[in-house]
Amino acid sequence: MGMHLVPFIQWVFLVKKGYQDIDTSLQSAVITKVKGVAFTNTSDLGERIWDVADYVIPAQGENVFFVVTNLIVTPNQRQNVCAENEGIPDGMCSKDSDCHPGEAVAAGNGVKTGRCLLKENSARGTCEIFAWCPVETSSRPVEPVLKEAEDFTIFIKNHIRFPKFNFSKSNVMDVKDRSLLKSCHFGPKNHYCPIFRLGSVIRWAGSDFQDIALEGGVIGINIEWNCDLDKAASECHPHYSFSRLDNKLSNSASSGYNFRFARYYRDAAGVEFRTLMKAYGIRFDVMVNGKAGKFSIIPTIINVGSGVALMGAGAFFCDLVLIYLIKKREFYRDRKYEEVRSGHLQNAQANLEQLQTMET
Repeated sequence: MGMHLVPFIQWVFLVKKGYQDIDTSLQSAVITKVKGVAFTNTSDLGERIWDVADYVIPAQGENVFFVVTNLIVTPNQRQNVCAENEGIPDGMCSKDSDCHPGEAVAAGNGVKTGRCLLKENSARGTCEIFAWCPVETSSRPVEPVLKEAEDFTIFIKNHIRFPKFNFSKSNVMDVKDRSLLKSCHFGPKNHYCPIFRLGSVIRWAGSDFQDIALEGGVIGINIEWNCDLDKAASECHPHYSFSRLDNKLSNSASSGYNFRFARYYRDAAGVEFRTLMKAYGIRFDVMVNGKAGKFSIIPTIINVGSGVALMGAGAFFCDLVLIYLIKKREFYRDRKYEEVRSGHLQNAQANLEQLQTMET
């Protein structure tokens, strides 16, 4: 029994830490900040400087944020009538009766006016619509606009707390000199400087920055806290891992990540117009998980008791197999049980009766 108890103790106490009470109800707060400036010169926007207020959405610095890396711009849209895009099935027509007035184009850009606009020398055309005109082009991006985004930096501040043990910690170094946080970068020697180069995060996630910047994608940043609170608080460290969460297949119709937003203006006459932007970029999801353990007498007693009981049950089931199931069960049964012959049994009974007579 003693020999069998040694590996059991090693497994329960050294490997699985069965003597600890565990808290998995991790409370976490994540604050993010992106830094960097980019310069672009395009036909739609001209020369332009992009800073954090332009390319980070939302601006509050949450645990899920989006960095714009590419754009398709449709400038100077006004509410007017124009032709629907050709690539939309519900907007195709051959005569006016195909375009029901007041009906919105399914997966389209506006509401049908009732006119069918035929192309020259063609029997097919598109419905006229009331919409923000001109409508957005359906072209795909060729190269990323904000190439400099590869050198942007992401600051991820994470505060955690294990309520059962009232233990709190942060992933940021505890220093009074704030200038240190502006010059350091995350690395093996700077584990408590959570400032990451955007291009490095993409590489650690197994992707190429230029590829994901073209049509967008989703990157997961996981922070894991596994803390042994029987040790000093300085031994509880965050561990980071990075992964690509969206569909990586470039030939898939749903690959990448994009959405649209607009910026609105008024001309000298007070008429509203807008610049529509289809933004491609990288969405970052910062996920935090972990557990903490600390010595407690209750799980220690429970694990020891259940382990001893399981060892006894194991011996019982082994005996069942050896006595009743294996081919050489007769050999094992003869060695385990001693056969008591009838003559010995009679002598034992006589001795017992003699002892009882002497006592009386």
